[in-house]
Amino acid sequence: MHIDSDHKQFDPSPDGTPASDSTLNSALMGFSVGSPDALRKLEEGAFWLEAYRQGVKGEPLRTFQVVDRIDTLMQPYRLDVTREYLGSGGRQTTYRERRIWHSVVQFAQELASGYETCLQMFQSAAVDSQPMAPLMPTVTARAIRALTLVLRWNLLRYAAAEPAVWTRMSALYAFADRERFVSERFKVYRDMQGDSTVRREYLRALILSVSGMENMLPASQVVAERVIANVAEFFLLHRRPSEGCHFGVDLLAARPPYRVGEGMSPTPTVRFFGPGDAGMMVERLMQRTAETGAVPDEFKLVGEFHPGTVHEVLQHLSRQWGPHPPSRAEMRQRVLSTLNVAHGLDLVLRAVSADPAGSELDEITEAWTVENESSGGFGAALPARDGDWLAIGMLVASKPTWPAAWSVGVIRRLSTDTTGRRVVGVQILARGGIAVELTPMPVTGQARPLLGVLLPTEEQTHIGGEVTLVLPRASISWSVTYALRVHGRNYVITPLRSLDSGDDFDSVSFSIEPA
Repeated sequence: MHIDSDHKQFDPSPDGTPASDSTLNSALMGFSVGSPDALRKLEEGAFWLEAYRQGVKGEPLRTFQVVDRIDTLMQPYRLDVTREYLGSGGRQTTYRERRIWHSVVQFAQELASGYETCLQMFQSAAVDSQPMAPLMPTVTARAIRALTLVLRWNLLRYAAAEPAVWTRMSALYAFADRERFVSERFKVYRDMQGDSTVRREYLRALILSVSGMENMLPASQVVAERVIANVAEFFLLHRRPSEGCHFGVDLLAARPPYRVGEGMSPTPTVRFFGPGDAGMMVERLMQRTAETGAVPDEFKLVGEFHPGTVHEVLQHLSRQWGPHPPSRAEMRQRVLSTLNVAHGLDLVLRAVSADPAGSELDEITEAWTVENESSGGFGAALPARDGDWLAIGMLVASKPTWPAAWSVGVIRRLSTDTTGRRVVGVQILARGGIAVELTPMPVTGQARPLLGVLLPTEEQTHIGGEVTLVLPRASISWSVTYALRVHGRNYVITPLRSLDSGDDFDSVSFSIEPA
């Protein structure tokens, strides 16, 4: 059920097939020559997919051969740029990161369109369509997998996939269901390990959408995707509401899957799904990770992933797939207000140190519209823009436009709707943060002070209590005692434990004693 990817040259045909076949063949031959820039090759692959699809003249088998050939040749390049993107943090802070993102998404979209074109030709009952019949499961699964790639890369950007992605994916699944090969096992690609089904490929996309990726860093999303790939086939997928099926998807609706409500009436186009045995599998994997301190081999993770990160991801997925959605620690109240926000430790330090009446704040802060808040955080909405610095785990400082103390927090949730509006959830670490200096002891004239932000806590007013400071990443020595001066008084502080960290900061608890 797979056409050998080692095709011969695409000779121009006299019966009306595109005269560009010979040009295409030359381009394909060049894809594997030398040491090319993987990103440029991926962009060329998307170009040729689109060009061939627009000129094709109704030969489904030939079209499949071309799409299959480009797909096979582009996979190493796509993996190369994916590793580069994730290695740089996956936050689109540079032109190249944004170019990688757009290139991968464009290629995946064109790849899906190419396979969909093969299916459309087959369904049109063309004369030459019968040789394609055995390939229908392969073509359908690959089209769904390409659209799932579009979804995955949108999730990496904390953005919503276009509604058409769900319409197309559901139409592919419905086609497989009608043709009765939805659960047929086969290799989606010849050299892949293990078999798959159209059902499993569709479930992978559905599960990704309901797994709370907006709360996870790119590296954790990679782990989650591998977990989902391993357990997707054990998920339930039914036509009617069933025990354990907490989610639904409408095959005719241009919308992502959703959590179903009680008493929801089934319709012919709705499918219900839930974790089933996959939930127990995740629980066992979580226990094994905790007991062994090692990443389970079945995840086949490429690169270094700390067992603690994998354990956290497994816990997160278990909560997201449960019968009830994870609840907030505190209820948020609907408000509409404006906050000045500084991001990153350097700007946070400048903000909390700045003269409230000065003009510097206009240069180092942005104005955010807050939509809801609680004592522990707030939610804000703001338009998207190129080069956006927003990222899960980013340190921020915020305060209202009127005179008030700075609050220091961390971005914990980030998503983008179909209109491009960014929705940000911030956890407040403390209110009233102040800039301080701490100096290694014994204090000498050559000792260089560290700049940080002191976060108020109840314990800091007591002798023998603890204080929390936000400091530059990996800047302290755990065996050193530091001198701290606050509000005209001197203290001796000793680092105790790390509380949180990000790309540029550590939040550290210190014991504190009067000097």
